[in-house]
Amino acid sequence: MVQSSNLFKFFSATLLFAGFAQSRAIEKPSVGAWPASASPSVGFGEEQKVLYLMTNKANNSIVAIPIAHDGTLSGAVYTSTGGSGGNLVNPMTGAPNVPDALSVQDSVRVVGNFLFNVNAGSGTVSMFAINPKNPTELLPLGKQSSNGDFPTSIAASLTNKKVCVANTGVTAGVSCASFDDYFGLGEFDALRPLELGQTNPPTGPLNTVGDLLFNADESLLVLTAKGNGNANHTGFVTTYPVTDGRISVTGKEHKPPGLGAEFGSAVIPGTKNLILSTQADFGSVVLDLDHLDAAPLAKTNVTGQAASCWAQVSTFTGTGFITDALVNRLVETNLTTGAIVSEYVAPNWNPGMTDFLTLGPKIWALSAGNGTTPSSIAVFDISGGPGSAKQIQNYAVPGLDANAMGLAIF
Repeated sequence: MVQSSNLFKFFSATLLFAGFAQSRAIEKPSVGAWPASASPSVGFGEEQKVLYLMTNKANNSIVAIPIAHDGTLSGAVYTSTGGSGGNLVNPMTGAPNVPDALSVQDSVRVVGNFLFNVNAGSGTVSMFAINPKNPTELLPLGKQSSNGDFPTSIAASLTNKKVCVANTGVTAGVSCASFDDYFGLGEFDALRPLELGQTNPPTGPLNTVGDLLFNADESLLVLTAKGNGNANHTGFVTTYPVTDGRISVTGKEHKPPGLGAEFGSAVIPGTKNLILSTQADFGSVVLDLDHLDAAPLAKTNVTGQAASCWAQVSTFTGTGFITDALVNRLVETNLTTGAIVSEYVAPNWNPGMTDFLTLGPKIWALSAGNGTTPSSIAVFDISGGPGSAKQIQNYAVPGLDANAMGLAIF
């Protein structure tokens, strides 16, 4: 529930942000075959768009960066989350892991006019309302315990008015809460436990959560976890059905043949229930959520990869993209065959790409740096269709360091 100190601001802002809870979903291509020609061309001149990530420092903050009409970035507005960031422990050095401090996709999530983020170090989730007239302005709507240790990934459903969080520490599991524009963020429910065998803070990236997301129609909550990449302990997918807005308290674990270190995932629009899912030890696969005990529909082996961790699907090109924390390139994939469409090595100083997203003819890729290179976001243009990626900007974000995590867009 909204904290009392924020009540006046909240009700005043509710009047100011008239209509701010309306969904801003992008139209998806028609169901069936998924050619790029069926994809919407999303411009950047219709309304102000903003990119969000978090500092993930001891005093965690959301960073809001305005997007220009051509997709380039400038400026940065910081808003405190009221919580603390965190780091996995590097098993080789015993030191905090950077970059890729949380080793996860979707630590920051935007649905409708709401933003959610994890505060791994303090075990909490924060919620904000986004001012649609000025999306760099965020209004805190509550902060709640994640009911577990070291929350890392967020999934949110505007249809069900539910937000769920995956905890990846000793007390690992998934917990969910209700939210709305009146009461803000509710308390998270009892933990749906996961057996990860972890520490506090977690030692990783292996044996930690990779991602948490809803499927296309928000009828299924999907969790991916990495395992350790060995044949006897591969990555897995756990699903939780959603019925009448209620998320099942019991998950079903699946281990599709051929999985490795299961990491980030993205829904493939225009399909019934397919996702593109990265495998940190070899590349990516396409999974059918209706048949998770069957072999992947497509598999991509990326030569020279080190840690293929993040996945996105472009509705502009009709292709998938995956990025690597240690190799500075975009790998574009055919979603039907798994074949590599293109590999684009970015002409910049970034050591790798630690998170990314795509909208319309642009891709934004975060490189949190390594302590000697600055934390930057590279902007790529893909307006020429499949195989056309080219860098148009590499923006060093002021105030960030190698702890930076997450990317979301409004």
